Amino acid sequence: MHEMSVAQQIARAVLRAAKREEAVKVARINIEIGQLTFLNPEQVIFWLAELFKGTEAEAAEISHKIVPARVRCGKCGYEGPLQVKEDPLFHQALPVFACPKCEKGSLDILEGRDCIVRDIEIETSPDGDCSCH
Repeated sequence: MHEMSVAQQIARAVLRAAKREEAVKVARINIEIGQLTFLNPEQVIFWLAELFKGTEAEAAEISHKIVPARVRCGKCGYEGPLQVKEDPLFHQALPVFACPKCEKGSLDILEGRDCIVRDIEIETSPDGDCSCH
């Protein structure tokens, strides 16, 4: 359910960057969605397409990459992937994870908790000159 609010934040960032660079068109947007955000990528892209209607980003190609969860255990020192199964309850309450190796310890999340705009390809002139930001 939080896909729309995340899409709104992404859209604001993209349109702000496009305005700052005096873009005539946003050609491509690449986003990275962390596995631990529990965001549905298709819903994020749907909302982005809706939010971009009537803007210079309306025809943008939107691609995404899922960033797997990687953790470090404070007890045993394990560093590596964290297997996460989708559970509808994760959308209602924060899940508690245990170390895959010792099944204890406090975990530091190294990767997979963010949703970021990796880059934006814009056209700054009517002839289609592109630049990435």
